[in-house]
Amino acid sequence: MTHPSPQNNPLRVSVTTLGCKSNQYDSSALEELLKDASFVVVPFPAKADAYVINTCTVTGRTDYQSRQLVRKVRKLNSEAVVIVTGCYAQVSSSELASVDGIDYVVGNPEKGRIIEFIRGGRRSSPLVQVGKYEDGTPIALRARSAGGRTRANLKVQEGCNRACSYCIIPKARGLSKSVSLKDAERDIDALVEGSFKEIVLTGIHLGAYGMDLAPPSTPLDLFRMIEANRYPCRFRISSLDPDEVTDGLIEFLSGSKTFCNHLHLPIQSGDDAILKAMHRPYTREEFAERVLKLAGAVKDISIGVDIIAGFPGEGEAEFESSYSLIASLPVSYLHIFPYSKRRGTPASSYKGQVPPKIVRARIERLLSLDAEKRRSFYAKSVGRKVEVLAESARERKTGKLKGRSANYIPVLFDGPDGLKNTVAKVKLASFDETGMAGAIEGGL
Repeated sequence: MTHPSPQNNPLRVSVTTLGCKSNQYDSSALEELLKDASFVVVPFPAKADAYVINTCTVTGRTDYQSRQLVRKVRKLNSEAVVIVTGCYAQVSSSELASVDGIDYVVGNPEKGRIIEFIRGGRRSSPLVQVGKYEDGTPIALRARSAGGRTRANLKVQEGCNRACSYCIIPKARGLSKSVSLKDAERDIDALVEGSFKEIVLTGIHLGAYGMDLAPPSTPLDLFRMIEANRYPCRFRISSLDPDEVTDGLIEFLSGSKTFCNHLHLPIQSGDDAILKAMHRPYTREEFAERVLKLAGAVKDISIGVDIIAGFPGEGEAEFESSYSLIASLPVSYLHIFPYSKRRGTPASSYKGQVPPKIVRARIERLLSLDAEKRRSFYAKSVGRKVEVLAESARERKTGKLKGRSANYIPVLFDGPDGLKNTVAKVKLASFDETGMAGAIEGGL
């Protein structure tokens, strides 16, 4: 095997990521470890001396995408060191070790050892280093910059104690653990110092934030600390389970000057029998009550939902129950997933597996509903003046600036490059299901 020597000739390393915001945060932290060790970090898919693929395993499709990335980097440089880490590596290390072109299969608990594996060089056969899943990704693996200049993901929680019957993630990420309020405040201060205009608070199960701390804390304690500090940027909550949307949280959001009027709620199903089979701790009526209370209390709030099509036992009646609930509620967009059988989960052995043809048909109906919900939400915003955080890159097709409003509306507008990575005041003028177009306004 060969052994790279970054001290004599700095190696170029590229990190690519699949999956959630927490995984994106981990990749940012890995890039900082690499830079601190005098490696040169290059954007994927540039030619590099080593590739780190940070994988996801939430569906079979993401497993496939991970394997495709291995083949892609081998074509980019047949002599590069290839390290595969993340959730797919954690739960399916033997499967990955059989894929040609991989030098190291590295579990989530070992992510902090990436430098060691790069320096170990190429191997004739893969080295598998996968620790106990209960240990999860080290919460001490922190990122100072956490992304591009426009917005930053800040992971404040790791792991999940819930046991949803379809989900393999607890066996990939371990038990819930949180950063302290003091450490979260320190990390936020560093991101503010880096001039980020939006910070997205994220975790594998953000609603469990603080339960493991001594004394215990809650997400609302974290949000209130942030609000009290009056940071010169806005904050976004990545995702909360429906049962975690408390009256206290709704009251907080209704009066917040710091937090975006946007929540993403993974309902997964709107049918009580399916929710019970999924081991989700709420009913359709409870979900509807929370959504209606949010919509009534928080001005112009955007509420997004996750929905799974084709869960085992989902017949036509159960699907219609789910579809009709979402159609009746003031949600603004849907993230739609086909049920993916995950080996090692209870649902993988459930009876009533839904044929793929039926799943595809249900997804098509949900996609149409998603487009309808987006158009309806955008239509209510025509003529409004909103603050849009402009991104660093223009929209490729039109050349216009692009960004998102606080309530998560994608907006295109004309403006100079000087507005990139700043908050612009925009009057919204027109829309389709992909977003809205607007024009710069002199004031709100």
